[in-house]
Amino acid sequence: MGVEDGPSAGLADRPEVGLVPGVPQWRTTGTLSALQELVEVSETVPAAVARQAGLSTSELHSLRHLMRGPIGPVDLAKVLGVTSAASSGVVDRLVRHGHAERRSHPEDGRRTEVVITESGRAEVLARMTPMFESLAALDATLDDREREVVERYLRGATAAMKNLMS
Repeated sequence: MGVEDGPSAGLADRPEVGLVPGVPQWRTTGTLSALQELVEVSETVPAAVARQAGLSTSELHSLRHLMRGPIGPVDLAKVLGVTSAASSGVVDRLVRHGHAERRSHPEDGRRTEVVITESGRAEVLARMTPMFESLAALDATLDDREREVVERYLRGATAAMKNLMS
């Protein structure tokens, strides 16, 4: 019996079975493996990018949120999942770096909002643009039907993950 005829013949072509205890219908496929790898890499990206920029991950996440527009300190704390005091410390550090400013709220002068500066915007774009360009180039290789399939898969995976949080 040759290697090709042994008990492991063709295993590379078949999905692995039962790798998730208690979930007998789980079959490891190329798509599930790629999704798992994407999730694992995406968990490490913020810390690596923050380290390269000399920021904490909370500071980087704050800048990402501030790229969308001004936000109040309490709202920033909520999106970061931290206390108001911790959020205030993050904002203080961003202000010291020159990446954010505190301003009076335009409609309620008693409130403040945090605004990203050009320095903060430039920092985020300098670190993230290469990834965005690569992703856009990858997306451009798909036709509309392929894009629909990928989108359906990723939205389904997102929904499965969000179900854990409800």
